[in-house]
Amino acid sequence: MSRDLAFRKYDDGEYLDNKAVYGQTCIEGVETAGLSALPISRILAKVSEVFGDYEKLDEYNYESQNGGFTITATVQSVLFSCSFSMPETDLNKIIEIMAGYACPLYDPQIDVRFDGR
Repeated sequence: MSRDLAFRKYDDGEYLDNKAVYGQTCIEGVETAGLSALPISRILAKVSEVFGDYEKLDEYNYESQNGGFTITATVQSVLFSCSFSMPETDLNKIIEIMAGYACPLYDPQIDVRFDGR
């Protein structure tokens, strides 16, 4: 089992159905009108930097004695599938990384996007 943390950035003036966008973009990998392209290589580099104390299995998979995560990235979204044992402080690091790219958290477990709308 895992806990998913999903991120994407809406184009200026756009706001779409969060649950539908999660399914289309994060899960199915379909490009969606109204979403911005993300700098995926820079995001992956930042994750590697911040999670340097984790074992990096490859560009998309990280493990530690306290849990791990897998990254699924598309042109418009980044999904982190995190083990339930992963510490809250590390989950917050992921949220902070993505906030640096103007991508607030969408939590599909509770169908809430944390962007104040």
